Amino acid sequence: MGGRRDVAQPELAHFLRTRRARVTPQSVGLTPGGARRLPGLRRSEVAALAGISPEYYTRLGQGRQRHPSPEVLDALAAALRLNPDERRHLHRLASGPRRPAPPAPLAVPEPALSLLRSVRTWPAYVVSPLRDVLAWNDAAVWLLTDFGEMPPHERNFAWFAFRDARARTLFADWESVARGNVYRLRDALAADPGDPRGRRLVAEPSECDPRFTAFWEEHHVLGPNTGRKELRHPRAGRVTLDYAGYVIPGPHALELVVMTAPEGSRAHRALSDRDGA
Repeated sequence: MGGRRDVAQPELAHFLRTRRARVTPQSVGLTPGGARRLPGLRRSEVAALAGISPEYYTRLGQGRQRHPSPEVLDALAAALRLNPDERRHLHRLASGPRRPAPPAPLAVPEPALSLLRSVRTWPAYVVSPLRDVLAWNDAAVWLLTDFGEMPPHERNFAWFAFRDARARTLFADWESVARGNVYRLRDALAADPGDPRGRRLVAEPSECDPRFTAFWEEHHVLGPNTGRKELRHPRAGRVTLDYAGYVIPGPHALELVVMTAPEGSRAHRALSDRDGA
């Protein structure tokens, strides 16, 4: 357990540094005053806003302050204007990963598979927290790619975004999609920093694309969410779909993602025609 905590402490220091760098003194009612070596808030300002001493904040960032209370972490989250995903990430990094890694291999529960098969018109798939694609329906193959033709270790959205040239053509806003997958990896690896699969998924894209490293260093995190993607489909042309991720109960924290479009939209017509073909 100590080893895992040691891994987490540099991550905590980096996260706190990147979060305070994006908060301006004016945005929290402070007077900027004097030259600043770095953008954002000073450590002493964050400490004052959170109601803790500057020394305590420094010890926390350096990994010398063990077991901060949930109240202190919530105060820091408020001072740094963290969103819910970032607040959860802060608690996880400060406390160290506590849950053991789930047993491998990952298995999609049969009820989830049945639901996936029943969703015919809409693209749907199941992913792990590390973005591994574990199951998918025919509509997802038609819209995105045939995951069954990919080697198992490449069936991963982060790998696909950075290592497969088709992704840059398929996603109209490739950078947003790529960033989102990096942020999801950041979030997942906080639970188990030493996970070998996760470390490979970070190392391999970093070697081939410096943008992965740049996005990783931003230290943003993202959990299951909703949103919108615009795609350039080879047959349907430019289509826009909404998506939502639903966490499947169980030890693996798998996620069922379903993509939909308003009735009468170009995407709806294209998917309906595909379904009727």
